[in-house]
Amino acid sequence: MTEIIILGTFHFNSMPEYIFSQKVQQELDVFTDKIKEIKPTKIAVEIPKIFQNELDSFYADFMLADIEKNFILGTVEFWGHQFSFKSVNEVVQVAFRSGRKLGLEKIYAVDYPTELSDELEEKIKSEYSDYEKDLSMIRKMNGSSEDIISKYRIHNSEEYIFVDNGMFSKMNKVNLGNYEGTQYVLQWYDRNLRIFSNLQNICKDGDRVLLLIGSSHLKILKDLVNGDPDMILIENKNWL
Repeated sequence: MTEIIILGTFHFNSMPEYIFSQKVQQELDVFTDKIKEIKPTKIAVEIPKIFQNELDSFYADFMLADIEKNFILGTVEFWGHQFSFKSVNEVVQVAFRSGRKLGLEKIYAVDYPTELSDELEEKIKSEYSDYEKDLSMIRKMNGSSEDIISKYRIHNSEEYIFVDNGMFSKMNKVNLGNYEGTQYVLQWYDRNLRIFSNLQNICKDGDRVLLLIGSSHLKILKDLVNGDPDMILIENKNWL
């Protein structure tokens, strides 16, 4: 049996000034001490599996002493473009930091780069009357706390998961003659099913795996874990 802890996150890359403030760095240190206390034997992250070698290299070169600095760890090539992998990233600030504290030799990449259709999304939004209201509700919850641990509690709360996942359910309703909403949601489920397959394939009996992933994935991935007889979902309410 493998124990799975899924930690929903927000993405750090758009807020370097906030992330590298002394206050938030101290909070992240406390937060990752909490992760250390739950003793995961593996940490999986929202990086495409095809970049496992690059992730291994970045993690091997990463020094905990550099955690409070805004720097580029390296680059990856994706869809014909070069992308910088920066320290203002939850993978570095939470997963790498926790991994070093736990003495883990490896961080596991389990994402799959399914690209959601912008064209379908635009068609859906025109028929989804509550889109802006629901998006506004999510943004309001996102901005309701400055404290990093409180932000994580919000992103992992039942209310947040319900509203976030509900947007996909409402999108599925949109049918302009060719099930456009369903086509879009299928792309989302396709990505999550592939993420779950990647997660299943790093798990061994007796592992305790922490998956750090965007909170929009929580509902589907929790359901998938609960449906796998070789896994047991460990809720994070007791430590988060």
